Amino acid sequence: MQFLEEEISQVTSTIWESVLGIGLIRRPDLPTALGRVVSGCVQFTGAWEGACVIECSADFARSAAGTMFGIEPSAATVADTQDAIGELANMTGGNVKSLLPEPCRLSLPTVVEGTDYTTRVPGSELVTTVAFDCDGGALVVRLLKKTVTGKS
Repeated sequence: MQFLEEEISQVTSTIWESVLGIGLIRRPDLPTALGRVVSGCVQFTGAWEGACVIECSADFARSAAGTMFGIEPSAATVADTQDAIGELANMTGGNVKSLLPEPCRLSLPTVVEGTDYTTRVPGSELVTTVAFDCDGGALVVRLLKKTVTGKS
């Protein structure tokens, strides 16, 4: 069992349903390829240190931006898609934060988009990965925990 796997699955499903009107279906495995990916990351500091990362296809991010901002997905700009995924990462991380030991603070979201990159939080290890099918695309939520203490 992964750390907070069921709770992360539940809060993510609730957010996607309430904000985007999209139901998520848990996947037993990770998607093989997302193509162009948009990732949103928030970090936790305090009694529990780590990060929450969400990843989806750029097409899904554009669709999410369209829904969130009331525009056609084709009219969504790069800034719109980054804002949408940043906000979804913030909401997901905020809900996960409520499950972690206090005091715990949440950073502002960071968003990255591309086809050939890796997301790394130095000094941390992956403790949970939850994958979903959503609206014809895939969504991956990862929780990382800091394993190295002290300033770097």
